[in-house]
Amino acid sequence: MTTRKVENPNKKGSAAFIWAVVAVIAIALLVIGLIVFNGRENRSAAKQEELFDTTGINVAWNEDEDIIHLTGDNKDAKTAELFEDFSCTHCADLHIASDEAMMEKLKAGQINVDLRPMTALDNGQVGHSTEALAAELAMFAHGDIAQAFTIRDYLFQNQQSAYNKYDNDGFADMAAEYGASKEAVQDIRDGKYVDTAKRMGDNNRKYQEDNTGEAWTPRVLVDGKDIEDIQGKRDDWPETLSQL
Repeated sequence: MTTRKVENPNKKGSAAFIWAVVAVIAIALLVIGLIVFNGRENRSAAKQEELFDTTGINVAWNEDEDIIHLTGDNKDAKTAELFEDFSCTHCADLHIASDEAMMEKLKAGQINVDLRPMTALDNGQVGHSTEALAAELAMFAHGDIAQAFTIRDYLFQNQQSAYNKYDNDGFADMAAEYGASKEAVQDIRDGKYVDTAKRMGDNNRKYQEDNTGEAWTPRVLVDGKDIEDIQGKRDDWPETLSQL
């Protein structure tokens, strides 16, 4: 008597079906990966098209200083000291009212600006003001000037939604999308300039207190005097400064 092993007639078909499913899944994952990659690339390209045109603006910052020097092609033009805090709502208002004019007059060589950032609204802690400033300093340190000004503008223009939204990784990702150097992005991610930002903010508050008796933001000083006490309104300070 012959014994015959009985096999499932669908066995080979089942194996083929499983491999077909695996192949479909692999192709789907590859397609999704390409879509995500291309989406990131396109988003980054779109972000970089938004970059400020900083042609004609020179930025000088010594890491031991508390001032970011902004000059055009006329170093003898009148200089204002601009105090601002990324968490200050009135700073955002002043930025929206005057920053475009400031940039234009810098490029034209009509004014110079000593930017003196502050972090007073973090109340001695490491918060939004400090981390945002640390990100800016990392970009300035590596010569990513357009990226620094673009993100500064974004944070003031969108302060209500941006406030406390980003940590070091978030600021680093934003800088990368705008095309900042790998070195700057890594320094932001590592929080390299957080202590520097805190020192800068504290020292600029003390600088105001020592020279005027009190400190606040936003504030524009020219030769130690508030610009609105010299001539015109504070919102028009770039125009006022250019005429002094």
